[in-house]
Amino acid sequence: MQEKSKPNFIIIGAMKAATTSLYTYLKQHPDVFMTHIKEPMFFNNLNQKNDFIIKGKKTKKITSLDDYYALFNKVKKEKAIGEASPAYIYNTQCASLIKKHLPNTKIIAILRQPVERAYSNYLHAKRADREPLTNFEDAFNSEEDRIKQKWSPLYHYKSKGFYYKQLKRYYNTFPENQIKIILFEDISVKPKKIIKEIFDFLEIENQFIPNTSKKANVSGNPKGVLGWVIMKMRKYNRIPNIEFRKILPKFIVNIILEEIYQKPKKISRKLVSKLTKKYYMEDIKNLEKLIKRDLSNWL
Repeated sequence: MQEKSKPNFIIIGAMKAATTSLYTYLKQHPDVFMTHIKEPMFFNNLNQKNDFIIKGKKTKKITSLDDYYALFNKVKKEKAIGEASPAYIYNTQCASLIKKHLPNTKIIAILRQPVERAYSNYLHAKRADREPLTNFEDAFNSEEDRIKQKWSPLYHYKSKGFYYKQLKRYYNTFPENQIKIILFEDISVKPKKIIKEIFDFLEIENQFIPNTSKKANVSGNPKGVLGWVIMKMRKYNRIPNIEFRKILPKFIVNIILEEIYQKPKKISRKLVSKLTKKYYMEDIKNLEKLIKRDLSNWL
């Protein structure tokens, strides 16, 4: 019997830090296989009872190793086999579970300024009609009460920004040469350079140049009646899994998106500075030492 294909790299997060864009770029490389489900989130559910509160319909969970490995059944001759589940970085058990079942897998994490990441996370929840509060700071400061009430980690806007604490689990579990850290601002500004570094990390041909012109999964606010309808469909998972960009001309897709979404209001630098100083100073300083990167621009 042929041995099942298993992932040899995993993008662990963070949520709203360009993981979908990276997934899209990697998927284009002929030596890379990515799961058709972008976020299997299997290790979040393996041997874990996650009975969280979340607005709208819950998605079906993958809870068995057989079902998880089945996601890789279509692997052919690809050398780099991977998946991207941004929630893995935050879940306290994922590092040890991945190590247990996939000890040689490589770990990729993209990190974003924690308050800016939290705001984008909030907009993501608002766009899907899963966030009832209309003010970001109110939602940010509601986290402790929500956690006590067992709200889903989707709403842990503040806690998901403590990257040092989260990554320390991975550095304590995996050899450092199996971990690749990327900064959101780097992949946003110089995607081709960063993707080349990742190709080297995955030990595949690094001269391949993917199309990086389109940023994936960018947050926006619903607009008009059509936007409201799409928002409700998103909330209850009623949107079919069709890649419209592949079957419709680009200009048609852009027109549709402009009708559905409007650009959200940017978070003020004053609020970013205020929340960063109040909550993240120590964590960022520790993170700098852990990943050996200067993060002074985050402060």
